[in-house]
Amino acid sequence: MKTEQSLNLEELSTDLTEKMRAWSQANPKATLTEIEIAVDNELAKLRRTIVQSIAQTREVVEQISHQCPQCGSQMVKNGKEKRKLKAKEGQTIELERQQQRCLNCGMTLFPPG
Repeated sequence: MKTEQSLNLEELSTDLTEKMRAWSQANPKATLTEIEIAVDNELAKLRRTIVQSIAQTREVVEQISHQCPQCGSQMVKNGKEKRKLKAKEGQTIELERQQQRCLNCGMTLFPPG
């Protein structure tokens, strides 16, 4: 499955279908429960990819400037940092976010997301 920033649902769907077809061929005697577990595992990966892509794209589009919550001064960009967030079912989603820094008091923050 590709992890490009631009989300191509058709391509992700095709990848998922191909993976499940290969899994089915490799596990011809799988029970219905085993099939469900395999599908759920792949759907969880797909969900993480979609959520991560949408969140990352949203952050790029927003690129808003923030006011410092401590002193009210305008914050400036302070480089990008990676954040690891816990998602549904305990999955880790990694986002690269623009950190903001207040030149007046030195506080730093990441936009929510």
